[in-house]
Amino acid sequence: MELYNPPNIDLPALKIEKIRERKAIEKDPTVSNFICSNLLLDIEFNKLYLDLLRKSRELLMLIRSSISEDFLYDLALAVKMYGSRKLKDIALAYLGKKYLEDQNRPLDKAVCKKLEGDFVRYVSLLSKQIQNSLSVFEKKKRKKLSILSLTVVNVCKNCGRVIFLGRFRQCTCFCGERISRVTKVKQIPVHHFNDNLINFLNNNYWLEHGADYLLRRKNLKTLVGYSVLGHSGVSHEIDNIADSKRQNFRFFCECKNSEVKVSDIFIFSGKMTDVGCTRGYIFTTAERVTDEIVRLARSKNIDIIKGVLKKETTTLLEDIKEV
Repeated sequence: MELYNPPNIDLPALKIEKIRERKAIEKDPTVSNFICSNLLLDIEFNKLYLDLLRKSRELLMLIRSSISEDFLYDLALAVKMYGSRKLKDIALAYLGKKYLEDQNRPLDKAVCKKLEGDFVRYVSLLSKQIQNSLSVFEKKKRKKLSILSLTVVNVCKNCGRVIFLGRFRQCTCFCGERISRVTKVKQIPVHHFNDNLINFLNNNYWLEHGADYLLRRKNLKTLVGYSVLGHSGVSHEIDNIADSKRQNFRFFCECKNSEVKVSDIFIFSGKMTDVGCTRGYIFTTAERVTDEIVRLARSKNIDIIKGVLKKETTTLLEDIKEV
């Protein structure tokens, strides 16, 4: 752990730590560009990146399944678990419902070849949709968002199978064809969110950084996503830490991409008490919070800022009362 003791602030030092996996995610250039857009609480951007997230997961699932020797089994399993309606329709057209339920049934090689060809075309379509959607948004917002990654899909010209991803390398295809030159493959570039950005969104780190943007707009010194050592010797995950040099005070924030429950108030209050923080905020995407929970939170000196994706930035800034 490291000591957090900002200069010119007369507040107790904190022992803090950020997990290695999260550090790696946030250092990724596409994630960094995503954060620096300052659009994380923009409702239009939220709808866009959730759509691109779904398509990217589907695209990556397909191309990674395709390079497996048991690609039909992997594809059928992945389609059943994650696939869109269109993808399921493609699979059902060739495999049938029985194969999706029992992948041990053998299939004709010609059918397999045509099936994977359709999957490859669908991957290419997903990539185009991702790029088009992002381009339309960039034009509307007059911003350039470098948040997509590129993967090259290499398809054997002899059998139509995806044999590897990335730059060209010599190998032998599943069909026995010796791939000795780049002319032996068809290279298809596809654009998508990479694993780090997908994890960033899946773990709701986007909401924590959206709240951080608001706090920084209030001229606060901030930290995002650290564990803080409490007086009990237990480390607590604190989504946002905000310090004011001018007024010499500190508060913590919790971010919820769901409704706020009574247990959330008690858990957050317990963290604050153990670390030694007397003021807190909960940022939530939920648009409704019961009066009971609001009163409970206020009794613990916690304010709840609801509907963060529905409010204008100016309104959200006004909801942060101390500064």
